[in-house]
Amino acid sequence: MRFIGNKENIINKIYLILQSKNIVGERFFDFFSGTTNVAKFYKKHNYQVFSSDLLYFSYCLQKAYIENNEKPKFLDLLDNIIVNDESLFASPLEKVLNYLNNIERVKGFIYENYAPKGSGKRMYFSDDNAMKIDAIRTKIESWKNDKLITNDEYYILLSCLIETVSFYSNVAGVYAAFQKKWDPRALKPIRLREIEIINNKKDNKVYNVDSLTLCKEIEIDILYLDPPYNER
Repeated sequence: MRFIGNKENIINKIYLILQSKNIVGERFFDFFSGTTNVAKFYKKHNYQVFSSDLLYFSYCLQKAYIENNEKPKFLDLLDNIIVNDESLFASPLEKVLNYLNNIERVKGFIYENYAPKGSGKRMYFSDDNAMKIDAIRTKIESWKNDKLITNDEYYILLSCLIETVSFYSNVAGVYAAFQKKWDPRALKPIRLREIEIINNKKDNKVYNVDSLTLCKEIEIDILYLDPPYNER
């Protein structure tokens, strides 16, 4: 994800520091999880992972990447939608994303507030991409309300959308301001990206609360602190 402060490029260095200092354990707590890059890394290294963040977008990613261990099957949903996918080997998630990638556009919250022709007249997303984001987000919520998808499937689809939009947004890394000229990638038609499903067979836990409230509730071996550090 394009997000200022994410630790994707230095995660392995952090891990090497732990090893060099002989810091060991089985239970890892990512205190300010953000994009979940650190939590994902330690989940892949077979730690039982705990993660938390006040930002709801982070909680969605945590639910899909950290707490969830299973590939979605979409058993109820696929019986109720028509997927035009010629691939014989497409996974259930690929089929659902293909359906959403061809969804009819809707003028909703994102279009009205973050697109040039909306009432906000802002250049965060192209008009077509903004309408597609609205349509996908609305459809995911509708499927949840109609009980066509499970709770895990809901957060997996939300995470696919969250991860995707950052690659088509006309921003430098945060959404405090849009760029005054179009970034070429922001003008490309948006297509949902499939997220990675990680199964470490551990009972991983995630939270959408002030992490300080969890200090006395969770027994951990390694605490990773990466607090916000600018005026935002």
